[in-house]
Amino acid sequence: MRTRERYLILVPLCFTLLVGWFAWETYRTAPQVAAENLRGAGLSIAAAIEQLVLADTGTVALSRYSSPDIAYFSLVDRTGKIHFHTNAALIGTISPERNNADAPSGIVERRKKLGTGEEIYLLQSRIHPAGTDYQLLLALHTYRADTVIRRAHAGVSVVLFLTISLWGVTVGLLYLLRRDERLQGEMRRREELARLGEMGAVMAHEIRNPLAGIKGFAQLMESAENMDQARHYAERIVTQSQRMESLVDDLLSFAREDRGEREPTDLSMLVNDCAAMVRMEAESSGVELFHTRQPTMKIVADSDRIIQLLLNLLKNGIQAMPEGGRLHVGLDNRTSRAIISIRDSGIGISPENLPRIFEAFWSSKARGTGLGLALCRKIVQEHGGTLTVESVVGNGTIFTVTLPLAANV
Repeated sequence: MRTRERYLILVPLCFTLLVGWFAWETYRTAPQVAAENLRGAGLSIAAAIEQLVLADTGTVALSRYSSPDIAYFSLVDRTGKIHFHTNAALIGTISPERNNADAPSGIVERRKKLGTGEEIYLLQSRIHPAGTDYQLLLALHTYRADTVIRRAHAGVSVVLFLTISLWGVTVGLLYLLRRDERLQGEMRRREELARLGEMGAVMAHEIRNPLAGIKGFAQLMESAENMDQARHYAERIVTQSQRMESLVDDLLSFAREDRGEREPTDLSMLVNDCAAMVRMEAESSGVELFHTRQPTMKIVADSDRIIQLLLNLLKNGIQAMPEGGRLHVGLDNRTSRAIISIRDSGIGISPENLPRIFEAFWSSKARGTGLGLALCRKIVQEHGGTLTVESVVGNGTIFTVTLPLAANV
């Protein structure tokens, strides 16, 4: 699973866990909160009724007392006779409720279902006005207190809906990402097929030319008048063979997967060796090579591939100065990265060609295969680095290679 897909799943997963925990805690504590709300309201109303009874032993004040939370309340004496009831028709009758005189706290509370089907909260306590003893039966509506429970249930439903929606969106996005990757893969495959076709055309053209030369010089050798002339034709055959061999080597290097063995390598030594390898070629072309040996810089790399990269860039620089010039090779260390710069004073690269120079099989040279710089970029990318170019027509070109330095080596 790719990194962006992991993050895409991690976000809704964290949301699900966090919101799910919050919803569960709210749902779990809702009944307790509702019970505490009812108890608080019941005790407050019971205290108010007791104050009314103590202030007026009659029932006038009680008959005027009301609250939206009250379903009914009554005063029952020790014999069970109802002294007062919010339903006047029940006054003087015997209460069916059990007397709570023996309750340790003097208060009993429970839920009770009425004949109408409504569930109420019933609080029983005792009051003692003017030396008498009454049992207070207070019944409260529960719908306001139970709003907490209903909201908790609604919250769970909303969270469940949002979670399902979020996961639905996540699955949809994952599907779109996978589909996009498949489409991109198909496009890359088609591009590769097109590139293979182009490569076949280039290879056929590039191989046909040296083969034609080899055939022609071989035929001329048959009619050579002397050994010197035959030797001259043989040298031409070897030259064409080397050209064809170089083409095949470049193609194999570009096509091969990076499976070389990586090990700590002294980059400054590789740069020095490559500069020494091309120095004679540079001098024969009238190019003055400038390079100063640098301290040891360790990278983890496939040495052969790095040498191939450096030689390609150095030879490109020499070939860019057919009339001679100066080739500077620099090596620097900046913020844990090695910077290699190869600067020539050659003809430069035109602005319209600059964006295409790293494309495989594209070349501005009449005899070029277009694999050299494409191979250079591939090698650099294999080693986690970057390859950039700056060029001004008539003022030369600078290739800059950036490679990560080895850590703790």
